[in-house]
Amino acid sequence: MSELKSKRNSVYVIMAVLFITKILGFLKLRVIAQLFGTSHELDIFWAAFTIPDMLFMITVAGSLNAAFIPLLTEIFHKDGEEKLHKFFSNLVIVVGSVILLLAIILLIFTPQIAQILVGSEKAQTFLSISSRLGVEDMELFVTLTRILLISPILLGMSSIFTGYLQVRRQFFITSLAPLFYDLAMILGSVIFVSIFDMGVTGIALAAVIGSLLHLAVQVPTLKKYFNSKIKPTFGKCLIAFKDAKIWQALKIAFPRTIAILGEQMNVIVNTFISFTLAPGALSAYKFALSLHMFPVNIVGSAVAQVTLPDLAENCDNKKEFRRLFSKSVQQALYLVLPIVAILVVLRLPIVRLVYGVGEFDWTDTILTSWSLGLLAISIIGQTLAQIILRAYYALKETWLPLIPVAIGILTNIALAYYLTNFFSHYYDWRPILLEMGRQITHVNGSGVIQVLKSFFHDFARWATTRGESGMAVGGLSLSMSIASFIEVTLLFIFLNKKMKVTTFKNTVKPLLIKTVNTILMIFGMYLMFKLFDFKLDTSRTWAVIILTVVVSLYGLLSYWLGSKVFGIKEVEYFEEKVKGWWNKFFRKI
Repeated sequence: MSELKSKRNSVYVIMAVLFITKILGFLKLRVIAQLFGTSHELDIFWAAFTIPDMLFMITVAGSLNAAFIPLLTEIFHKDGEEKLHKFFSNLVIVVGSVILLLAIILLIFTPQIAQILVGSEKAQTFLSISSRLGVEDMELFVTLTRILLISPILLGMSSIFTGYLQVRRQFFITSLAPLFYDLAMILGSVIFVSIFDMGVTGIALAAVIGSLLHLAVQVPTLKKYFNSKIKPTFGKCLIAFKDAKIWQALKIAFPRTIAILGEQMNVIVNTFISFTLAPGALSAYKFALSLHMFPVNIVGSAVAQVTLPDLAENCDNKKEFRRLFSKSVQQALYLVLPIVAILVVLRLPIVRLVYGVGEFDWTDTILTSWSLGLLAISIIGQTLAQIILRAYYALKETWLPLIPVAIGILTNIALAYYLTNFFSHYYDWRPILLEMGRQITHVNGSGVIQVLKSFFHDFARWATTRGESGMAVGGLSLSMSIASFIEVTLLFIFLNKKMKVTTFKNTVKPLLIKTVNTILMIFGMYLMFKLFDFKLDTSRTWAVIILTVVVSLYGLLSYWLGSKVFGIKEVEYFEEKVKGWWNKFFRKI
């Protein structure tokens, strides 16, 4: 019981730090939105960010959780301090060398990569779409990419440090790293853009400084575990590449690296398609993506970070493994579902409050909230996927999840094209629903089939041609939501084949109960939202704040009451935690 309480305490502490980090992340994006809105120039920055981000994700992000943390955990518990330090030192040398080499290659060939990523004429002809990039845009793209390529080198090293410190259960300090990154981005953007008038180049420089701080904040804690500094020499580099454990880690990580590469193809396809839409489409999508990642990063990342070392330790104890996995899934679901409900119902006022300042106008708000509403559906799948993938990694199984991930990637790529086309013609579902209702109520449903036939005929035609509406950006969001649902379902199925971790009683039934409770929450919030929307002047910021706060509090209250009525077990953990915080607060007073 004490172990479980300790684990829950760690989760809540990390969630608190991640919450603060996400608030800073929103402030960072608010500053960027204030400076640029959803402009064409900002679209180029997001596109340039794609290549450095892909380098980091492929070389470190996937392999860190898939191989490095489980192996670091295994070595720490079985072989002791000396072996752990040796493996870690070799890991730093190998990963640092690989990232540096790839960054240099990408820097040299950036113009050619840029042409493929956002300017391929063959792809435009094949898909019957056209890009809106000029020669000056491509030059800016190349400059930004080359500056940003410094970032993955620093973040790569920092992430290896994070993996080591998480094995040491230093979750708090590793959670601070992204917080310092966001602080640097906020201050750097204001200084470089507002004061020195550097445009989006200033944001790129701020990102590099943030990456440096991300690394630096972890160094003092890391030093405590070493008697001397890690001093890479040419001889040590050769020895590091001969380390059998390093090759074992790379072998385990290879399938996940392939999966990450595939996921980055999603980003590339979305980036390419976005430059065939209206100016600002990519920025609106990125702003919505950040809001949608709020619950994924806070809940999913916190639970997954704490769970992975425990799952890795108990990979041979099936009963304990199932218990830890089930509790992590149900805890994450319970925490993330009300946030999803709030984002779905209050997407418009939330976007306006978070980004609605300066150059971010009402049109930008509409496009971003439209994207957010469609992206919100994917939050559940992406949150659960983080935990399920950790279960695979703990079992040292990285090939099996590659199949569901690949199917999700292919689904997203195909739907991104067809749905952006469709939404460029048609995005308001109310007319067809009203027409179907009229047919049913007034003419006994005799015309419903004709209405549906007409709709599907139009869908087939619109999905293959590009219209004029800026709402086409919603296709990028909905394609991700559908793909994430398919992916997480298959991940569950394949994991069950590896080890029976889900049952109707412990997995499916609690999920259904939580879903029903969330639907009731959404329905009540929607009615409350409409009631206040009619009575308040929502053109004023204070009215939007009141609307958002009141409806959110009502939703959370209804979710809590529903949890009590339905007997959802996780509510007891939450109440216990709130009571503990409340008692500590009054004791201090």
